[in-house]
Amino acid sequence: MFGIALRYGISLEALKTANPEVNPYYMGVGTQLLIPITPTPLLATPTLQTPLPTAEATSTAILNLQTDCYRDVSGGVICFVLAQNLGEKPIENPTVLVTLSGVSKEYSQTQTAILPLNLLPAGAALPLVTYFQPPTPEQFTATAQADFWLPVPEEDTRYLEINLADLQTEIMEDSRSAKIRGQVALADPTKRPGAIWMLATAFTQDGRVAGIRRWEAPLPIPAGQAIPFSFSVYSMGPEIARVEVSAEARTPLE
Repeated sequence: MFGIALRYGISLEALKTANPEVNPYYMGVGTQLLIPITPTPLLATPTLQTPLPTAEATSTAILNLQTDCYRDVSGGVICFVLAQNLGEKPIENPTVLVTLSGVSKEYSQTQTAILPLNLLPAGAALPLVTYFQPPTPEQFTATAQADFWLPVPEEDTRYLEINLADLQTEIMEDSRSAKIRGQVALADPTKRPGAIWMLATAFTQDGRVAGIRRWEAPLPIPAGQAIPFSFSVYSMGPEIARVEVSAEARTPLE
């Protein structure tokens, strides 16, 4: 479901909410999903308006948006927007507007980039992502603008503290992929998580986002046990110099 949400520029939670009868872990060929959006038309001269933050969100801001885009072999463009939360509190479900413009061709399209996790902790920088369907211009520029986010309530109990152990990242010989291994467990072994997600972000030597990969713990997740994980993250082109790993655990959905 995450790949489908990414393709249509919506959050994974929005897609799950629109399809409560569909188990995202057991979808097969022919599964029909309701996509809760209206497709964004191709715009010749898009006009972006600076969003007005709500009173609740004014104490927290997403700033220092770094946009890194890559054209794939099918002619589409994937854009990563490294967003840093400069506030003192975590925020939830941030989105960013990304505008892709042609350099020598009349083309301009704006789409929403989403975070592969739900939370952007205070002080953290995590990548949001969006994919522009082909055809796209071979030469282009991309800009990003903060769109929307939600403050996390003070006494929120939906998210659980998580610990990583024996974390290893191995960059392959060609520097185009990296292997991530380790174990993940809740800090409180008496809790039973409803979901555990991990996000691996590959960076170039100069700090650009080269690729991302999200891993999900298989369901059901047992309480009180460390769960081993092993997965790979791949570059969209440039060499990988380092990999950062973030993790998130949520209580079961009621």
